[in-house]
Amino acid sequence: EEKHVDVVSSLCGSAVAFMYVAMEAMADGAVLMGLPRSTATRLAAQTLIGAGRMSLESGEHSGTLKDRVCSPAGSTIKGIHVLERNNFRATLMSAVQASTPIKKE
Repeated sequence: EEKHVDVVSSLCGSAVAFMYVAMEAMADGAVLMGLPRSTATRLAAQTLIGAGRMSLESGEHSGTLKDRVCSPAGSTIKGIHVLERNNFRATLMSAVQASTPIKKE
């Protein structure tokens, strides 16, 4: 719809850069833990591709897909806890909001 064109532009345009930052940060974390940079970058990119593909192909809510990956007391839910504690979700939401132009009527 015409009324959504600005937020679609933000989500499909600006958010690409947000994902590059996330991908770089994931690769940086892997390098911090000893993985070579080239391997870390390739695996981070493949991870984003895989998550996006799974979301599109399954048609399931992203929260459901996330829950399937998180084992009780496992490393993934511990990582999710760190993301939530540091406002990862709110930060991404705010970035989309900030990059969406507000129309003056």
